[in-house]
Amino acid sequence: MTYVWPVEGTVVDPFRPPTHSYGPGNRGLEFATQPGASFWAAARGVVSFAGQVGGRLHVTVSHPDGLRVSYSGVATIAVRRGERVHQGQLLGTTGDRLHVGVRQGETYLDPAGIFDEDGGVSAQPHLGRPRLVPSPVPVYRLQLRWLHSDAGIAVL
Repeated sequence: MTYVWPVEGTVVDPFRPPTHSYGPGNRGLEFATQPGASFWAAARGVVSFAGQVGGRLHVTVSHPDGLRVSYSGVATIAVRRGERVHQGQLLGTTGDRLHVGVRQGETYLDPAGIFDEDGGVSAQPHLGRPRLVPSPVPVYRLQLRWLHSDAGIAVL
């Protein structure tokens, strides 16, 4: 099955698998996008989830080869659960970031490894330079506590 890049944008946070189930990392790719930009289905499949989780909108598409591609932090959703989608079909619009994750069963895969190298619907995005973004004060407190903990690990 061929997958294409689902959005035009710069990767600002690449896949960083956690060392254990609840460890820190990035279980997908984080794209910097223009707010209101379109994102589309990376391959044909069925929408297995479209809705809100934790105050953010998400879309997940299950594909015939057993992979599930999740799109998180979207601004609007243009599909509904149970809908069959084709590759390149509009799924919704983005905010200033779009997170794309890929799972096989419960295992997260590096999304960059499944996408069409020839570009398909969208040319392969380039890896951008990471930049700091504003976070609410409680996040800074958590980071500072982690940085100064005796064990050097975060306990959540």
